[in-house]
Amino acid sequence: MDMEQLFQKRLHAFSTEFIKYAQYMANGGVLFVAVFLAGLISMYYRSIIELIPAWFPLVHALALVIAIVVTRSPHRTFLLEADLIFLTPHETRLAGYFRRAQVYNFFVQSVGLFVLVLLLFPMYTNAAGADKIQLWLYWLIPFLLKGWNVHSSWIFLRLPAVQAQRLFFAARFLLSYLILAWIFSAGQFLTFGYVPCGAVLSALLLVWLHRQMRKVQAQHPLKWYRLLAMENGLRQRFYQIMNNFRDVPALQHQVKPRFWLTRLAQLLPYSPAHTARHLYARTFIRSGDYAGIYARLVCLGIIVILVLPNLYAKAIAAALLLLMTASQLGGIWRQQGKRASRQLFPVPPSEQKRAFVWLRSVLLLFQGVVHIAVLLF
Repeated sequence: MDMEQLFQKRLHAFSTEFIKYAQYMANGGVLFVAVFLAGLISMYYRSIIELIPAWFPLVHALALVIAIVVTRSPHRTFLLEADLIFLTPHETRLAGYFRRAQVYNFFVQSVGLFVLVLLLFPMYTNAAGADKIQLWLYWLIPFLLKGWNVHSSWIFLRLPAVQAQRLFFAARFLLSYLILAWIFSAGQFLTFGYVPCGAVLSALLLVWLHRQMRKVQAQHPLKWYRLLAMENGLRQRFYQIMNNFRDVPALQHQVKPRFWLTRLAQLLPYSPAHTARHLYARTFIRSGDYAGIYARLVCLGIIVILVLPNLYAKAIAAALLLLMTASQLGGIWRQQGKRASRQLFPVPPSEQKRAFVWLRSVLLLFQGVVHIAVLLF
C-alpha cells in the first residue's frame, strides 16, 4: 500500500464530507447572522481602534494574541480505530503520510492566522507607524513561527508525560511571544542600551528547544493512542459545529460531570411535574458543549456591546447574538429527538416540548438582561 496515496484518499473523503455539510451551513440562518454581525463590527472598526488609550501597550498585546494562535497547533492525521492494528506494523513507512499531514495542518491553521493578522493590521499600523520592512516582517514572521510550531509540536507529541508536553508548550509560547514582541517593537523590546536582550533570549531558547526536539525524536516513538484521541476530538468538534445546521449521525455526545453547574438544576422543584425540565436542564449543562457555547455567546455580546460606539449598533448586535443563541440551543431538542430514550421517557412529548421552550426562554431572558445591563452601563 502506498502510504502517501492513503493520505490523499482520506483527505479526499474528509473534503467531500466537509463540502456536504458546508452547503447546509451556507443555507442556514446562523451563518447569515454571523456575516451581518461581522459587517456591523467592521463599520465601526476604526472608531473602536481610536478608543484604545495611548498608555495601553498595544504592540505587546498584539504579540501576545498572535503568539497564542501561533503556538496552538492541533494535529489532524485522519487516523481511524483500525489503524492501531493495520498501520502500526508499518510505522517506519509512514514518514510521507505524516509529513503530508503536517503540511495540511500548516495550511489549514494558516487560514485562521491570516484572518487574525489581517484583523489586527490596522491596530498595528496605527500604534507602530511601521515602515515597509516592518510591515513585511509583520506579515512574514507569524507564518514562519506557525510552521515551526506545527513541526515542533508534532515532535513533542512523542513525549509520554503530559506535564513535559505542557512545559514545552509554555517554552514554545514564550519563544513565539519574544520573537513577535521584539519584531513588532522594531527591536525595542527588552533592549537595554545596545544589547538586544530579547533577541538573545529568543536565540538561546530556540537552540535549547532544537536540542530537546532531537533528543525526543531519537528516544521516543509515536504515541498512536494519543494521535487517535486528538483526531477523534477534532472530528467530534467539527461534527458539533455542523450539528447546529444539520443532524450529524456520526456525532457522539459526551457527558461531562460539571458538578458546580449541576447544582443549578437542583434549584428546580423535585416533583413529577418538573421531570422534563430536569431532563433538558441537565442536558444543557452536561451534554455536549451547549453550556460552553452559551457562555461564549454571552461573553461575546458583552465585549461587542462595550466596544461598539453607537447605541443602535449595540442594540442590533445584541439582537443578532440572541438569534444565534436561540439557534444554537435548538440543538438540545434535536439531540433528544434522536434518542430512543425520549420515547421511553414517562413524559408526554407535548410536555417535553414545553420544558424545552421554557429552558430556552429562561436562557435567552438571562442573556437579554445581561446585555441590557451592559448596554445601560
